[in-house]
Amino acid sequence: MAALFATRKDLDGWADALGVRNDEDASGELHKLMGRLLDAQDRVRTVARSLSKAPKDDVRGSLATALGRLDLAVVAIDQALRGFAVHERG
Repeated sequence: MAALFATRKDLDGWADALGVRNDEDASGELHKLMGRLLDAQDRVRTVARSLSKAPKDDVRGSLATALGRLDLAVVAIDQALRGFAVHERG
């Protein structure tokens, strides 16, 4: 299970991955990415509804898997955002 709060090392890793040097910029980039993920969730849900009666189960299963993975990504980004909100790295 993931730690409740991100460590400084975790936050440094996020900042490096995002190509930023401070918490404010990291949070800004993460908010942008969160918006994209939430949009992707909406789009996949729309497709899933449209294909809910598709003749093949594998289509519905693949869409369910995609939604599950998007959900995990949203949780990870949310945890990083919370970490940056709690810590002050400069």
